[in-house]
Amino acid sequence: MLTIEQLIGDLLLQNNCVIIPSFGGFVAQQVSAKIDYKSGKAIPPSKSILFNKQLINNDGLLINELSKQTNKSYDKANIEVAEKVTQWNQIIQAGGRVELDRIGILYNDAENNLCFEQDRFFNLLLASFGLEQVRFITEEDVQIVEKTIEFEERKTTPVEEKIKEDKAIVIEHPALQPKKNKVWKYVAAACILPIAFYSVWIPMKTDVLESGIISFQDFNPFHKVEKFDYRQESTPLPQIEKKNNNSLTQDIDELPEDVSVDSYKYDEELYIPVSIETNIKVETVETNDGKEINTPIFSPKSMNYIVGCFGDKTNADNLVAKLNNQGLSARIVDFHNGLHRVSAGSAISIEELNQIKTSANSIGLKGWTLK
Repeated sequence: MLTIEQLIGDLLLQNNCVIIPSFGGFVAQQVSAKIDYKSGKAIPPSKSILFNKQLINNDGLLINELSKQTNKSYDKANIEVAEKVTQWNQIIQAGGRVELDRIGILYNDAENNLCFEQDRFFNLLLASFGLEQVRFITEEDVQIVEKTIEFEERKTTPVEEKIKEDKAIVIEHPALQPKKNKVWKYVAAACILPIAFYSVWIPMKTDVLESGIISFQDFNPFHKVEKFDYRQESTPLPQIEKKNNNSLTQDIDELPEDVSVDSYKYDEELYIPVSIETNIKVETVETNDGKEINTPIFSPKSMNYIVGCFGDKTNADNLVAKLNNQGLSARIVDFHNGLHRVSAGSAISIEELNQIKTSANSIGLKGWTLK
């Protein structure tokens, strides 16, 4: 599909002025061929394109050609050109560039002035169609070549020139000929021989094939492998001293003064660790065989259902009073980590503890068990 950008380029090939209504005009001027001696180039004739934003009056050339090429009416072609001009203005005002086929680029500079840069790779002059820039040798290139040739000629010594003239063959004295270095052969032999020796020694004289492990001692051919004789020795079992079935008071009396914990024999299979106290309470119990023994009296530890922890003791006292009014046996258990812990009740069995939990949950309190 033919675009307006392509159509402007086609018109500039045949005309020297193409005006875009309400936008500006492109003016072409023929430039003669030039020779640039410094760069060594011959430039063919071409057209120099200038953009004049003052040429905004419609001369009918662009719109008529667009109407003819696209088979549209003049009015539709005029509307299409106006829409394209509006689009170009928006792109340029936004800081973008408008590229026109074979012509160049339109853009705004830092001072918001509309600038045009011609395409340097396309020649709009039909008379120069097919002509390209010609490269030739400059005076500087000639001087560089001459200096290079002169330098290469100076490399030849007078003796070599005499040899070339007489076409004689020079044979150097054997004493002056460089000797070939054979050191690398000895180095290669010194590296290969140990590798070949150990590749045979290690598999035959060591157990590397069975264990898969190589130690530094395997590389020593004079190292002897000692065979170890492992024998299984029977270790006697430790003798367990049977504890006499004494009473608790007798056991305590027999203990040293610095002992605070003892293992009390409760029956034939159960020993209970007990803490030795001076005020320990015991009771006399008759066994199945009719003997009387003294056994310690253990007081069961209670479990508390904690429902609140307060830094201010007043708040803890208020919660205790509220719970007691609800029929619970609430109290402040202790002061732990800066908090007064309030219990909804204490119990020594799981059944009693579950009853306290049910009562506390019924009034909207949930807590945890402190043993």
